[in-house]
Amino acid sequence: MSSPDSWTTFHCENPDFTVRSVPDDISFRVNRESMRNSEVFRDMFLIGEGGSSGHEEQTVDIHETAAVLIALLRLLHYPPAPPVLKPQEENWQYGIPHHKWPKRMYDPASVIPLPLLLDLLYGLVDKYAISDAVAQTFNVHLLAHASTFPLQVYGFATAQGIDYVANEASQYLMPLASYRPHEIALIPDVLAYHKLVQLQAARVKALRDLVIGEEIFPHGYGACPSHQQETTACWEARRTALASVIETDTDIAGEMEAMAESLPKTCKACQKACTAAVQMLAYKSRKTLRRIDQLPAES
Repeated sequence: MSSPDSWTTFHCENPDFTVRSVPDDISFRVNRESMRNSEVFRDMFLIGEGGSSGHEEQTVDIHETAAVLIALLRLLHYPPAPPVLKPQEENWQYGIPHHKWPKRMYDPASVIPLPLLLDLLYGLVDKYAISDAVAQTFNVHLLAHASTFPLQVYGFATAQGIDYVANEASQYLMPLASYRPHEIALIPDVLAYHKLVQLQAARVKALRDLVIGEEIFPHGYGACPSHQQETTACWEARRTALASVIETDTDIAGEMEAMAESLPKTCKACQKACTAAVQMLAYKSRKTLRRIDQLPAES
């Protein structure tokens, strides 16, 4: 479990060593072998063993608050597991009805909260030289937050060089103009910002081209003999209006689907043609570039 409460308590089943929080004067019984998962403690034990018999109980003072020390001890004794991905069926149900690309959905109880990751845990891994395996697990937890907190995840992942996480987060960002200055400040540098500007401009153009290019009766296929002219004019008017207001996160298929309300309810041909055209737009929009790693390489 990765609920916040699980990071505020610590108990060791087989302790043979003591560490003490200097600021709070609170001691914790720990396992020496588990503490060796930190290169800092591993080196400290090597130095200590050179001048002791190895049998005496020791206490090491650590200049961390008890709360921070608990998190550190949990990392060393009980390294976190990756978040649990929900079954594919559950993932797809979040995407297809609204014509969006499917998001990877995780069991919330298995995901480490984002503030805990960014404000504490990554720092502990670096400060205490904890194994790369733990850092890689944290990266997967960070990825699990990409669709919910894309700007925070993109900014942190970019700054830390975790490119695959930054790429994933880039597709979930709202139009950049909709963010406030203090939010945009989360993006670490001008290049990282510029990539997003390029991505969103390219995606808006691609979505606009899809809308303008999609016909309700392509090459006359499925045309309704009774309402073809009326239905075609309705489709044309709606897509023209939509093309002028498309943003990077616009659900173009969902917007065009609403046109079905304007069609004759009893005309199966028109309704079928609209459904087919909307489904084609949904398919094409999910295939359109949406991540910064899909941008053409600059010469």
